Amino acid sequence: MRSFGSHILFAAALAVASPVFAKDTTIIELRGGDGARSVGIISSNEEAEASGPAAITVGDDGTIYILDQNNGRVLAVDAERSQAEPEILPLPENATPEDLAVVHNELYLWSDGVVPLERSTDADGRSQTLRAVDGGGDADDYTRSVFASMGSVSPGPLNSIIDEIGRSTSRPEARPPIIQYVPSRGLGDIVAEVSAAANDKAEILLRRSSSEENFLSLQLASEGRIGTVELLDIDTTGRPYALVELVPADRPERTGMLVVRFTPNGAMDRVYDLPIEPGTVFSRRFVAIGPRGDVLYLRSQESRAQVLRLDGREPGRKLAVARPTKQPNAGKPGKTPKVAIVPKSRSDVIERAIGFETLNWRVTPTAYGRDPGPGCVNMNRLRRPIYLIGKRGQTVKGVPYCWGCKTPLENFIGGVEKGQTAGNVCTKSAPQSNILGVDCSGFVSDAWGLKMHVTTRAIPGITKRLSDPWSMRPGDALNKPGSHVLLFMRFTADKKVEVMEASPNACKGRVCRNTYSLGSLLMRGYQPVRFKGLDG
Repeated sequence: MRSFGSHILFAAALAVASPVFAKDTTIIELRGGDGARSVGIISSNEEAEASGPAAITVGDDGTIYILDQNNGRVLAVDAERSQAEPEILPLPENATPEDLAVVHNELYLWSDGVVPLERSTDADGRSQTLRAVDGGGDADDYTRSVFASMGSVSPGPLNSIIDEIGRSTSRPEARPPIIQYVPSRGLGDIVAEVSAAANDKAEILLRRSSSEENFLSLQLASEGRIGTVELLDIDTTGRPYALVELVPADRPERTGMLVVRFTPNGAMDRVYDLPIEPGTVFSRRFVAIGPRGDVLYLRSQESRAQVLRLDGREPGRKLAVARPTKQPNAGKPGKTPKVAIVPKSRSDVIERAIGFETLNWRVTPTAYGRDPGPGCVNMNRLRRPIYLIGKRGQTVKGVPYCWGCKTPLENFIGGVEKGQTAGNVCTKSAPQSNILGVDCSGFVSDAWGLKMHVTTRAIPGITKRLSDPWSMRPGDALNKPGSHVLLFMRFTADKKVEVMEASPNACKGRVCRNTYSLGSLLMRGYQPVRFKGLDG
């Protein structure tokens, strides 16, 4: 717990060509598909991001686990036997996982909270599946902290977002010390206190869980602003590894995500650049540290996913990215819409957005539709959002995702009462006008008070791009033209970003809040923007 409230190809030393750094090596390669040697990848479409494997994590014996949630399973790869078949571990039935982590050599899922897993032998006596274990709500500080390090946390209180709007937030407030709980392999359970005396300096103080005395100080200095800092692990030789985000206030091309390795005495001795690019498919847990110090990066594209063993470089006197971040090619810009922009207060925008997330409504038989329901063309999933499956006649929370839709909040319940169907996650099909819900840009358009649906390609025409991402305030947005848009809610205490979004994947097919690393979003092509109608 933190203080802030189709094939797998193995090659032990296969050189990877650009854009991966030259000395990084591919140890696992997975093509898209649902076979034994593949991983599920849902390709992108206009206004919809791609979805690939969500997480990589490593056991104490070096086994690499990959969360293949689109195929409902976990792949387990023995890193020492690179030519062997991967073990396939089916996930519990109806699981909707977002993250996977090994903690104290046990597997846990994140699915709206911590879910402990254990292996269960099938009736054939040979194959195994993963079974959810009761008691996830009792997860300890270390388990919750491991998930929090990658943004897998429950959303913060809504009232504090409203309270923050009235404050001066042209710059974030001074960051408080953050306590992290790290179940390290080299030194056992460690408590880390992360503090930042200045924007370009940070310190990580380490102490053992059984002591109140710090035994090591890890000092970080950078050429630009330091964002999130996460102590990931300490390997079996006593070397600490920290994930460090660099997000300069006025040079977005110098944004980077680095893993910094320290000596057992606390000196920086290696830096690993994470090759995140605009074409990279989102993974929640994209980096993991092996027991002996291998830095593994999960790199997904629309046709394949890879596990890279990063080579690293000398750190230099101050941390900096090795090469500028490639600026995204947004393609053909959308036509600036002729839309009446009525001035809106930030409170109005946030309160309206909150209405989409918190709306409680009863799933009537007509809103639900027939069972099991129509499937999606060219997609291995139902048209019905995941969070609605099996909920006929029940009350659920949140307006559903609907591809190409913009149902105003006040019209949604009326549409349900009139017998319309709710939700459509078939992002490869033509939008349907008789279904209720919102897609990503439909949600943001409505939150901003726009009468028409303004797409992510057209959003630049009604917004001002912010040169300093740290100047974002509640009601601003992170927009990736032609792909996805996130409504910014606030910076968390550890300088991640909390957003609200309508997503068929990240939100299980509804409007919800999520937490992400700002640096990883910027490197994947998101642009901080401010709606021209906001009053400041």
